[in-house]
This record gives sequence, C-alpha cells and structure tokens, in this order.
Amino acid sequence: MSGADAVKKFKDLLESNETYKMTGEMEIISNEESYHYNVEVDYKKGTYYKASLLNKDNAHEQIILKNESGVYVINPSLNKSFKFQSDWPNNSSQAYILESLLKDIENDSNIIFEQQEETCTITSTVNYPNNSQLLSQKITFDKDMMPKEVEVYNKEGIANITFKITSIDLDAKFEDDYFNIENSVCKDCTTNQTKETSSIDEVLYPMYLPSGTTFKSEETVKTEESERVILTFAGDKSFIMIEETTNIPKEFEIESSSGELVFYENILGGMTDTSLTWTMNGKDYYIIGKDLSNEELLKVASSTQVVSSLK
Repeated sequence: MSGADAVKKFKDLLESNETYKMTGEMEIISNEESYHYNVEVDYKKGTYYKASLLNKDNAHEQIILKNESGVYVINPSLNKSFKFQSDWPNNSSQAYILESLLKDIENDSNIIFEQQEETCTITSTVNYPNNSQLLSQKITFDKDMMPKEVEVYNKEGIANITFKITSIDLDAKFEDDYFNIENSVCKDCTTNQTKETSSIDEVLYPMYLPSGTTFKSEETVKTEESERVILTFAGDKSFIMIEETTNIPKEFEIESSSGELVFYENILGGMTDTSLTWTMNGKDYYIIGKDLSNEELLKVASSTQVVSSLK
C-alpha cells in the first residue's frame, strides 16, 4: 500500500460513516509539567461534536460542544457554559478529532508514509497557531486504517502531545437531541453548593513571565458573594491577572464570549487579542495585557500554580 492509497482509505473510512464515538487518553507535556486527560469524542455528520476532557490530575471535566447554534465550553460541575462564535475544530489542529487529522494530512504534500506488518504511520505538518513549538505529528494506524495513536512533536523532535485511542465505534447511535446543550448540564450541581466556595484559600501565581516583566502588587476585593484577587505585573509587557471564586448558579447559565476558543496544555478558555479567560478548579481567571502576544497569554496562564515565594 502506498501513502496515497493509505490516505484515500482513511478518507473513505471517515466519509462513509455518519457518526463515531471515540475514547482515549491524552498526555500533554510542557517543560517539566505533564497533564493527563481522559477524552471522549462523539461526532455526527453535519459538524456536530461533543468532546469531553476530564483532567485526571484534578478531576475537573469540561465539555466542548458544537451544534447548529454555535460552540460551547461547558463546566458541568459549575452549572454554566460559555458560548463562542468559533470555527472550532477547524481553527487549529486537534489531535483528538479524526477530521482534523485527515485535514492535516491532506494539507501536507510531503507526508512521510511508513508501512509495518500490522500497522502503518503517516507523518505530517500541523497547524497550532497559538503554539509555535509544535511542528509535526505522527499518526499510527492499524491495518484497516483506523487511528490508534497520535504524537505531536516540537522543534526538538520531542512528543509534547500523545493521544492513545482506546476505542472507536463508527456505528454509534445518538438520540436526535443528543447534541443539545441541555444534555450536558449537571442536574445535581446545586445540591453541593456551599458558601465555603466563595473565598480564595490559595492564590495561583504565574511561574512564567515575559522578559522585562516583574510582579508589582496584589489586591484582594471581597463582596457578599465572592472574593477576587488582582495581581498586577509591570514592565515591558505589563498585564493584570484576576482570580475570582465561581458561585454555582441555581439555574444553568450560558455566557457569551467574544473571544476564540483555545485549548493549550491545561487551559481551555476564550482568547481575544488582549485577554484570556478560563475556569479551573471552581475559580474564574482573567489575564488582560495589550502588550502580550496570544502565545505569551497562554504561557502565562498555563504556568499558574500555588507558590508563595513569588513576591
């Protein structure tokens, strides 16, 4: 089988099936940090997607849902969602979306095809506009051209993303309303809501700062319902980072986001040219910095952790 034959067989496999359900495990490595996700992707022809990303390290689940109304990032445990007018998943390479893998292969006229006894691999370039370190990916297929593993490599040839597929069902059945947002809402979220969640016990600080930028000040603002910490950083690329407690609403809420949906390491949120917002471990985070590039915004956000020695 030639490389062209392999690509055609993979394309025919996807185009001849109107649905799929795929499960797998994804590891993302950045510097000395690693993030682990259980991933489940449901797809229905007509650009319906539901991708569940469960962070195995902190048990925080977020769902990316795409239907005819738009693209949503749902936080089931927080009883709320953010709506995006986004081109996801077409706006970037996605290691856990089969159509994205095919798109990357077809966009590269110089793929590398290697045939083994029971498997074959295709290596292609990738498109991660917010992560210039990621250059290529190698997809391992079984003899029927079903993907088994995806590895995304950086400039040094090190795999920064590894997605191991545990199952693919190309004959998955979904109810007509399966991709409605109501079916991803946590019905019991409000029962565990307590006032204890309205204070910040530990502040997260960014471990990455752009060159010429230093910590300046910290301010805590309290209201009857929440607490907010404002961190100010000064220098060549100044910015403000806000950490705020999330109160779980009694009724499911959908908030509109003007930004573009991004998934970078441990960050799933909305990004504009000057800001980034995301939710993690029951808290909302905001970074505002007109002098930061998109990649710098994401690097600052993904580097946040509990450290008291920064100041």
